[in-house]
Amino acid sequence: MVLRYYGYTIGDTDANPSLAGNQLQVFRFAIPPAGSSGVTVIPELVGLVTVPTSTSASFELEGLGTNPVSRRVSAVNEPKLGTDPDLAIRVGAVDRPFGSPSIATPTRTPSNLNRFGSESGADFGRDFSVSSQPVVLYNLGSNDDSDEGPIGSSLYKISTSTPGTISLVDSTPTAAEIAGTTPTNPGKYADGLTVDNLMPGRYRALASDIRTIDDAATDPTKNNLYKVDLLTGQLSAPIALYSSLANNRPLALNLDSGLAFTRISNSDPGGQRLVGLLEDGKVIAIQPTDSVVNGVTRYGYLDDFNAPGLGIGDGRASAFLLGRVDFAAAGGIPGADYEGLAIVYEDSVTG
Repeated sequence: MVLRYYGYTIGDTDANPSLAGNQLQVFRFAIPPAGSSGVTVIPELVGLVTVPTSTSASFELEGLGTNPVSRRVSAVNEPKLGTDPDLAIRVGAVDRPFGSPSIATPTRTPSNLNRFGSESGADFGRDFSVSSQPVVLYNLGSNDDSDEGPIGSSLYKISTSTPGTISLVDSTPTAAEIAGTTPTNPGKYADGLTVDNLMPGRYRALASDIRTIDDAATDPTKNNLYKVDLLTGQLSAPIALYSSLANNRPLALNLDSGLAFTRISNSDPGGQRLVGLLEDGKVIAIQPTDSVVNGVTRYGYLDDFNAPGLGIGDGRASAFLLGRVDFAAAGGIPGADYEGLAIVYEDSVTG
């Protein structure tokens, strides 16, 4: 038995078209330890999630998060632009021990709510609009293609009751934002979301954008992070990502992403790490603090994350490659994307 951090992700392609519904692969893989560089990780096929065709036209479970109370992983499907009604589904638990994950369709609040975008990120966190601060599942709906509508992102929250409710996180939502035709964060696209449940706070969340073609004129960076206001749904100015291996050149990848913190409670050992999974299997880490390596400054995200409110520090952070998950070696479907990410601290035998 080995205790370590494991990542979970779900494929976006039906593994058995001969069966009714969509059979989606759930994979589990070891997060490479700090200091790794380009290692190959062979994942484990945990099981299949069956999403009935009648449940939702959008079955891709790209948003994954770890509940800090139950320590179990749940997923939420991506939105679909122009789908009415756009049904959000919450699926869990999808980590080990794997059984038959339940599917809940949260009640839309208000009843005409439609999510914005066609990409998705998710994580659990505290609801700061309520004094008791219950845990909810936050869902980021985003669009990166101007041919499909405006570029931007909107944040939603899904209660953990069954079936629960889903609502838009916004102080003064407009009719277009509720209808899902306009984002609450125009020009700011991000499809990965993670919440810091080790040090909970209104601004203790980050979203990731690892694409080069989704940028509006108001966003001068290509690959970046955003701080997220969990009370108003607003995203900060971009925190530009740089390559840690290319003399601090701006990172220039063009891939969908999932984002997660490794540590969600004080019972987990070691320091907090910020990890991303890209749709080609790359596992990247975002450096926490500034350091100088061979005379070159590597930028950390913590000065931005710790700045008050939605303010940021130097607006820079460095990313480095930990390794690559070889999904094909474990029976992954050719052409399928595995990009959502949740991380759990568990043992190698029982999960």
